Amino acid sequence: MYFVRMATTNHADVVSATNEKIVLGAFNKGISHSALAKKAGIPTSTFHRKLHKNPGDFTLRELGQIAEALELGLGDILPMRDAA
Repeated sequence: MYFVRMATTNHADVVSATNEKIVLGAFNKGISHSALAKKAGIPTSTFHRKLHKNPGDFTLRELGQIAEALELGLGDILPMRDAA
């Protein structure tokens, strides 16, 4: 079994890094946050609320949907390091 360790143990740092990667991923793909939400199958208002007002509220499933919409792996938007 493989366990994922977060690159940092500070929850706020993990949330900030994840949100930054989502924003950067959308920018790199040239799509708006609203278009990303739609492509990920997440209601736009929910996406915006979770990204800007309640960071850290995305579920793992939603993060997977966002990663897929960005044509990335989940590991590309979550700050991780290899298990030791």
